[in-house]
Amino acid sequence: MLLKLDLHVHTNHSPDSSTDRNIVAQIVKARGLDGIAVTEHDVASSFESDEILVVPGIEVSSRQGHILALGPCEAVPKGLSAERAIELLRAQGCVIVVPHPYDRSSPSIDPLHLGVSVDAIETVNSSSIPFESSKRKAENAAKVLSLSMVAGSDSHIPSTIGDAYTLVEVSSSSVGSVLEAVRAGRTTPYGSPTSIKNKILSFKTSFTSRCKFFSF
Repeated sequence: MLLKLDLHVHTNHSPDSSTDRNIVAQIVKARGLDGIAVTEHDVASSFESDEILVVPGIEVSSRQGHILALGPCEAVPKGLSAERAIELLRAQGCVIVVPHPYDRSSPSIDPLHLGVSVDAIETVNSSSIPFESSKRKAENAAKVLSLSMVAGSDSHIPSTIGDAYTLVEVSSSSVGSVLEAVRAGRTTPYGSPTSIKNKILSFKTSFTSRCKFFSF
């Protein structure tokens, strides 16, 4: 069985996203996806749905850059070294993914210089700048390290969900089966760069959302 999953999505539970959770399932189905991974910034996922498959996750802010952890993971402190954050996440049984490793617009980690092992590299991230160069370097790193390749939109607004997705070969439509498949490399990444229009909208939304989130 193949599942079509966007493995990197933010909702308005992240301070830089405006995507209302009440419309996520509707968007996901309209884009032809089977589900998503909800990976809020430094907050354990609490999103659930009876309509789509939701893989819980978290995007952790380490000193070196962002780390994606897939599975029912609890938050770890911000600002740890990447190695220490990964150690704490691994102890919880999380699947560790290096997102947007060569994106010049986000805090990113070069997996070739990590001192600990991970499970996968996000080789396609629709928000990465420059897209093609980032994709090519990430694919090379995944091959050098013999790691799974996954894709995610890194969506912060509704219109970008599904810009990138991963075909995951699973034995059942369950979170556990998805995590097992990512670890085993039964994944194929697809996607394209987010449009300039949506990049601008996402930037504006991120700035406005952060202002509202941190206002008193």
